[in-house]
Amino acid sequence: MDAMDRTCKKGFWNRLKAGWYRRALDYSNFPEVVLSFILPRTEDSKTFIDVGCGCGTLAIPLAKAGKRVTALDPSPAMMEILKEEIKRQGIRNIKPVNHAWGEVRLKRHDVLICANVPELLKDSEVFLKEADRLARRAVFLIEGVDPRRDKFYYRELYPLVFKKHFPERSDYLKTYINLHRQGIFANVEIIEYDFDQPFDSLDEAVEFWKEYMGIVTDEHNKTLRDFLKKRLEKRDKGFLARFHKRSAIVWWRKAG
Repeated sequence: MDAMDRTCKKGFWNRLKAGWYRRALDYSNFPEVVLSFILPRTEDSKTFIDVGCGCGTLAIPLAKAGKRVTALDPSPAMMEILKEEIKRQGIRNIKPVNHAWGEVRLKRHDVLICANVPELLKDSEVFLKEADRLARRAVFLIEGVDPRRDKFYYRELYPLVFKKHFPERSDYLKTYINLHRQGIFANVEIIEYDFDQPFDSLDEAVEFWKEYMGIVTDEHNKTLRDFLKKRLEKRDKGFLARFHKRSAIVWWRKAG
């Protein structure tokens, strides 16, 4: 989502991770930053499809702005949270679709958005062609900036825990080049935002990093605990991990 580099793999988002992500939204200005860019450029558009919508990071504010949104995501855990939020906030103009991209036939919409779903953009040529076809008026893709960017302090933690460097990751430039090859000459806007993660306790923070780093034993608990105790911000109730992020909005308008 950025929103923590969400992937479109079905098994990635269990209820635990989805819950952490939802809590982080309360400490993030990501939706405001993105919508302040997209909405002025889509005043003539009524229908949106949010691919990899998660728990409604962008779908919910889009709906509140008066747009009709099809919210597509393969994760049952994310979809459950989205439906809970729709019910809690009394939102009527979001259609949740609990499927992965390519599993279900989608109608054309005025605008297609895909924010921080690296799995779809990893080998992006087929996805980009279909995304362009499905959008009547505009497409907005959001990806990380800089292959050497950090994630969850991994640049410090990987050498401590795994005895190796955190590898470089793909960023928006590959997508931009693939679009150029297809004759789509997209615009690029670099944005910055905060996506901080709250924890009730240091023990919960340790479990967070173990879950995301794929650590299933307790052998690294002390290393993680000592590291996080120095890095996390102590609050009246719990701790906060502060993450400032940069992403690229790669977007284009359809001809005519």
